[in-house]
Amino acid sequence: MSGTPSLPRLLARGALDLLYPERCLGCGAFGTLLCPRCEARLECASGTGRCPNCAARWTAADNCPRCFGWEALDRVHAAYEMDGPARKVVHGLKYRGIRALAGRMAAAVGPVAPDFDVAMPVPLHGSRQRRRGFNQAELMLNELACPRAEGRLLRIRNTPHQVGLHHGERRSNVAGAFAYRGPSLTGLTVALVDDVVTTGATVNECARVLRDYGARHVIAVAYARASYDSGSVKPIPD
Repeated sequence: MSGTPSLPRLLARGALDLLYPERCLGCGAFGTLLCPRCEARLECASGTGRCPNCAARWTAADNCPRCFGWEALDRVHAAYEMDGPARKVVHGLKYRGIRALAGRMAAAVGPVAPDFDVAMPVPLHGSRQRRRGFNQAELMLNELACPRAEGRLLRIRNTPHQVGLHHGERRSNVAGAFAYRGPSLTGLTVALVDDVVTTGATVNECARVLRDYGARHVIAVAYARASYDSGSVKPIPD
């Protein structure tokens, strides 16, 4: 069969496994990318103790202040808090290029995603994607069994990294950075897929563009939610 790996490929893969065996990103144990003990330490980003609108840590009755400024994005749904092993997983895909993590991340996202009509990845600028070699959001979406939008979002301005910027600065940084190319989205609920949502400035700007093309609702679906606090939590670059 054409899909069966050849003997040289199998031998090469076996040699690589011997030289570079999988190690847990959380504790370094051999044999898996995330061992059961570290997987048990993942903090769910839904249910009690979370904002019902943006999935950040929050214990009060109403929505937390983090999402008050989202005029275009409806909600964020995330699998885990961006902490501990989840942070290692996000960084493992984004910065170390461990593409096998995309499937694991997508599998965690599926159960927390609500119903939607079409999905699209949050884009990287072309120059950044060429340097990295992939868009982590697109890899995740490729692993999800869901309808994809016919059109696509483009990042038309290569914005500086968001590290160290407070929420207002982040919003200014991504303003006008995206464009949509494709058919009308009139009446559709669109899911934006990404690895992590921090302040929500990026996905809110994407949602603003999609609403200009008729999207009725826009939600973000992510593997991790960083409960951003400008006084104690350092944002990460996209």
